Amino acid sequence: MVDLLHSDTSYPSGSVVLEAGCGVGAQTVTLAQRSPHARFTSVDVSADSLAQAKRTTEAAGLTNVQFQQADIFALPFAPESFDHVFVCFVLEHLSRPMEVLAILNSLLRPGGTMTLIEGDHASAYFHPDSRAAHMAIQCLVELQRLAEAMR
Repeated sequence: MVDLLHSDTSYPSGSVVLEAGCGVGAQTVTLAQRSPHARFTSVDVSADSLAQAKRTTEAAGLTNVQFQQADIFALPFAPESFDHVFVCFVLEHLSRPMEVLAILNSLLRPGGTMTLIEGDHASAYFHPDSRAAHMAIQCLVELQRLAEAMR
């Protein structure tokens, strides 16, 4: 999966990168390893997830990542603070994804880039096709909807 998602992910030396919604750091390690001379700020709303992400990056010997607990709808950064923004499997969990995209866009410096990687449960395909597989995906979609409604 790493090669599929990150075949061309690399940030120039000196880049300041925001990873919004880093979770337990699954993408953080790959990002920081592939761009060792970039500086990453990885944020998540969950203190438990951040603690796990920090342990994961420390175990990998990475020193170019700092973690910060923050709500993606109220990020504590000044406009135009980052050269790049990276978001992976986050928007699908939000009730107002377009609002978050506007917030993240405001954090980019002129000429900055944003990478978005998201799942599309409507295009899930199974072989062999089965009712159980479709029910499992629908269950996931419903659980994500309920989790977001509780926020």
